[in-house]
Amino acid sequence: MKLGKLSLVAVMALGTSAFAVDNIKVNGEAKLWYQTSEYSGGATAVPAADAAKDFFDKTNNSSALAKLSVGGSADLVQNISLNVKMTAISTLGLENNLVGAIPAAKYNNDGTSAANALNDQSWMEVANIKYATKEFDVAAGRMALNTPLCFSENWNVVDNTFEAAVAHAYVGDTILAAAWVGKHNGVGLLQPTAGRGTTVAYGGDFHNFGVSGAYAAAAINKSVPNTTLQAWYYNVPDIADAYWLQADTKVAGMVDLGVQFAGMNTDSAITTLGAAATSHRDSTVVAVKGAVDVAGVNLYAAYSKVSTGTLGFANVATGDKTSLYTGLGSIYMDGEIVAAPDTKAWKVGASTKMVPGVTLSTSYCAAEVGNNEGTAGAVQGAASVNTDFKAWDVVAATKVGPVDLTAIYTQFDKDVKANDTSDKTTDTFRLIASLKF
Repeated sequence: MKLGKLSLVAVMALGTSAFAVDNIKVNGEAKLWYQTSEYSGGATAVPAADAAKDFFDKTNNSSALAKLSVGGSADLVQNISLNVKMTAISTLGLENNLVGAIPAAKYNNDGTSAANALNDQSWMEVANIKYATKEFDVAAGRMALNTPLCFSENWNVVDNTFEAAVAHAYVGDTILAAAWVGKHNGVGLLQPTAGRGTTVAYGGDFHNFGVSGAYAAAAINKSVPNTTLQAWYYNVPDIADAYWLQADTKVAGMVDLGVQFAGMNTDSAITTLGAAATSHRDSTVVAVKGAVDVAGVNLYAAYSKVSTGTLGFANVATGDKTSLYTGLGSIYMDGEIVAAPDTKAWKVGASTKMVPGVTLSTSYCAAEVGNNEGTAGAVQGAASVNTDFKAWDVVAATKVGPVDLTAIYTQFDKDVKANDTSDKTTDTFRLIASLKF
């Protein structure tokens, strides 16, 4: 069984086939990413200068960036392949004419703002060697990862990647996985200041993952018909031990059901990452989902509840997205909110391909974030006041010739219970054009 067949439960994605017929295979992507927002709300949340900004203004409420990635794979000897990808990003001068900010690679790896973020940037995104047979494979080097708590995100103009070693053994209907992660170029959750929502550090800089790397092990089983069972364990020294259990099944060929349960057990040394010293409390999360196909429309609903604690369940590499059912496919209602400690969230949505050549989807998500027993976490991610969030997301995706186009409109509301002047509404439009070759 090849790793690519694991879909959303794959441990990593290396892109091109390791055994291309012609031995060498080259691919790439050109992407243009644009977003603009308008704000309204309370005086402390929306200063007059921000309230005056309109859609498509060339201030920091609008951002854009272009990317070019070129990569490939080649067989070196039998069962051993090399995979590489180089990525470059540029504003193309758009900051002088169309926008006032960029969406990625604008923070240093410690979360501070990069002084030269508008300069052209480039880095080696992927560079690894893989040994693979039908029963076993192992890869080492720079690569994308896809695990529930540590993964590469592809929503932004560029993806974050890792310097890691990953091994799999294929035993009947079970896949056993083990991984060590030494460095990564993400920025966000494990930094003491800012950086969330920008995916990759300035210059694609690779830096230590946490304090001294991380370890993971997993078992993924498909013995039960139409069902995938997952069990993951993570150890991030001086930060936390974590586990993730998940079961997804399809009933009667049309109803999808899923349940997730995970725990985060923090280490007392977590304050070395900065922020206020606080109690080091464990946290847990439970999430469920249900989906059904009716007359060409997929309808779904999901619910999640995160306990109080020091850390939530966002992607530990960025602090941004999450694998929780309630956080999938939203611009703002993602790991920063639905996966934060002391949070209850529910989500409903629908998608269809009934319009020829177009995929349409919409979702509504609401979350109640508590005060986390009045204490913030040792790193970013925990709320200290009661706040309600809600958002509508509407997405249209199509293809114009060889170019994939995605347009997203969302309205995001923040309601701080203790202070109306902190309430805020954000309307956002995002457009992504991608040409893969």
